Amino acid sequence: MERESIIIVGGGVSGLVAAGLLSSKYDIVLLEAQRRFGGRICTTKIKTFPMLIEGGAEFIHGNALETFKLLKAANLKYTAVEGKVYRKHKTDLIPDEDRIEGWEEMLNQMGKVPKDMTLNQFLHKFFAGESYRELRLQVSVFAEGFDLADPDKVSVKSLYEEWMHQSEDHRVDQGYSALVNFLVKDARKKDCKLITGAIVRSVEWQTQNVNISTIDGQVFKANKCLLTVPLGILQSSDGLSINFQPAISNYLTATTKIGYGKVIKVVLIFKSRFWKKDAGYFLGEGVFSAWWTQLPSSGPVLTGWVGGPKAEQLSKLSGDFLLEEAIKSLSDLFQLDEMILKESLESWRIFNWQKQKSVMGGYSYSMLETAEALKLLNTP
Repeated sequence: MERESIIIVGGGVSGLVAAGLLSSKYDIVLLEAQRRFGGRICTTKIKTFPMLIEGGAEFIHGNALETFKLLKAANLKYTAVEGKVYRKHKTDLIPDEDRIEGWEEMLNQMGKVPKDMTLNQFLHKFFAGESYRELRLQVSVFAEGFDLADPDKVSVKSLYEEWMHQSEDHRVDQGYSALVNFLVKDARKKDCKLITGAIVRSVEWQTQNVNISTIDGQVFKANKCLLTVPLGILQSSDGLSINFQPAISNYLTATTKIGYGKVIKVVLIFKSRFWKKDAGYFLGEGVFSAWWTQLPSSGPVLTGWVGGPKAEQLSKLSGDFLLEEAIKSLSDLFQLDEMILKESLESWRIFNWQKQKSVMGGYSYSMLETAEALKLLNTP
């Protein structure tokens, strides 16, 4: 009996894992728009620098069981992130040994909320007034930076579930792209056909019959289609949008009920380290307010990060402008002259994921209607 076929659109980790799992029952063709697999996983090697640089996904946050299973299967090692957190206070950097003042009180109240609401609605209902002004500011900054979330949209119940279960972070020793390489090799071993540079223009479908056309005129036929593209592709017409015939308007509307955060990442490599040996993270007040080192590695690398609505605004600007903003942020954080920082800079990379038309952002977060949207999106 002839096996059915599936075309998977999207060659990030989700698409590659799906290809491997489904290959036992279906013939698989996977189409990836970029010239490489992995989506926002982007491990980079700079010729003049011995360390690997993560331009996209870098950390394994918390107890990510499925990720750890994949790393074990790939025989890849991972290392716990180390280092103290330092926060700017006036003109000094002080150890951030305690959480934001009022944080525990806020979490306790989050857990008591009977009906879901946005973070801003929650803060202004339960923590209004001047005495909580700093708490509201710091919590909003944390949600934007860590979750890439818009405080006016993100579900407070989802944040509670996440923030209550935070645990140790890790990095993949050989770089995150080593996992992608393993998944690609594994899928090909299972006779999956993996194609890069295949930008899908349209999906024409009916029961048990799918025709997929790419912008260069290729047509792929299968019984079924599985979409594993970034959320931004389905939400926007600015990137590599896909035309569906017949239309799937209810599904596309459902994608708009899920938050998709924006992010810009800057990696600065210096001639030598000028920060404390035990520092893992720095929290400042500049445009790039969050920075981290590579501990336990002592390499002279600082990574800056801006997420959420602020990143969306900045994403339209040039790489040179973003570098200037990063230097200004570091100058303010460490109280060092901008010229001194520029002279000590060996190399740099800017990763503005909104300008990557096959990605268009960072990662998703839950809004008030996300649970219902996911129910629909998980049905054929």
